[in-house]
Amino acid sequence: MRKLIIVCALAALACPQARALQDDDLAEVSLSTDTTKADYAPEDEEAQGYIQESEEDLSGFVQDYVKKDTSLKGAFLLDAPASGKILKLVMETAPKKSADGPNNTKVLEAVFKDSVGKKYTVLFHIQSAGFGGIDIFRIALKKETKSGQKDKPKKK
Repeated sequence: MRKLIIVCALAALACPQARALQDDDLAEVSLSTDTTKADYAPEDEEAQGYIQESEEDLSGFVQDYVKKDTSLKGAFLLDAPASGKILKLVMETAPKKSADGPNNTKVLEAVFKDSVGKKYTVLFHIQSAGFGGIDIFRIALKKETKSGQKDKPKKK
């Protein structure tokens, strides 16, 4: 009886290995996992998704970004291209509305002030990121016109 149990145990250990050798049959056709390439280029609208978040969500996203940046650096730092100085800013007014930008992006305006109280309007350019997320891809100061009024972001 002992010999029979030992033979069965050895046969059971050998069977999975024999089955594995049968599954690796080299005669089968191998399938490619490469993606297919189209003969035409995707359109611009298909290349980048639309931002579907509400105005409050986009505003909250910008506010969270500014809070995290401020906690990491001690202040919201922004380069002023005209003077070449780095501005240390504090958010005064959060963005409330967004304007449509080029290539399915959104532009939000927030008002900041520096340590001496001068106000700056900062533009946050937001685009869709992978898997339904959003990303701030550009932050810039709003340019002032010669008449003293600031340029508004272009609406489509």
